[in-house]
Amino acid sequence: MSHWYNAEGKACHTQPTKKGAKNATRPTNITDARAQGLFPSITTIMGVIDNPALNRWKNSRIVEWCFKAPPGPEETLEEYTGTALEKAFEEVADAADLGTDTHANIEAYTRGEPMPYQGHAFDLAWAGLLGFQKAGYTVDKSEVSVVCPQHGYAGTTDCAVTKGSMCGIVDFKTIRTTPGKPLSYRFNHLPQIAAYHVAYWCNGGVITDNGFGANVYISTTEPNRVEVVEYTAQEMRDAFDMFLSACNIWRYANKYDPRVKA
Repeated sequence: MSHWYNAEGKACHTQPTKKGAKNATRPTNITDARAQGLFPSITTIMGVIDNPALNRWKNSRIVEWCFKAPPGPEETLEEYTGTALEKAFEEVADAADLGTDTHANIEAYTRGEPMPYQGHAFDLAWAGLLGFQKAGYTVDKSEVSVVCPQHGYAGTTDCAVTKGSMCGIVDFKTIRTTPGKPLSYRFNHLPQIAAYHVAYWCNGGVITDNGFGANVYISTTEPNRVEVVEYTAQEMRDAFDMFLSACNIWRYANKYDPRVKA
């Protein structure tokens, strides 16, 4: 589902349905966005860029499930395909829920509130926060909603931070890791950080040399494994150039340009 924001940074991911409809809301679509002048999220824009590693991972999940659960003697190809596509990603949905709960805990803590989720999500959040603190970051603002009218995008990230005279964006990510294996590069994470940085710290302008970004990676499979990956100002400038190319593709594909002209 595409995500959308208004000019004030309020999430507008859904729209109310007509009276008597089965569901009270429906996903916001491009027609709604044009009518209301909404901005697409950073992740929505990044969706136009092919991600071979992600595609291979998705395909491997389906193949793995099929290998473990061959079709029944009376099961049709259509039935089996539907079941495989549903069952193969049940574990992924559970992982997404765990990530959401972990992020909610981190957000609550940075606002001085009790963490709402206990158990594994609490342990993961606490490990991530310890890694964050060891990195020496000071929170400028948490759960940051940004709008960049000059470039036509919006989104929400975890923290705007400072570190001495440096200013940056930090985003927490829960991931599966393998013992002894280094973290693999996440193609779409750095451009996201760069886009958030431009909107929050630069008012749509160029990332300055005192800018930085970071991902705090929290392993869901290795207890207390947390790695902080920092990005330099130049790395973010390069990534933002790529993101602007994605913006051009998105606008062309959707025939919608939400940029606000000066």
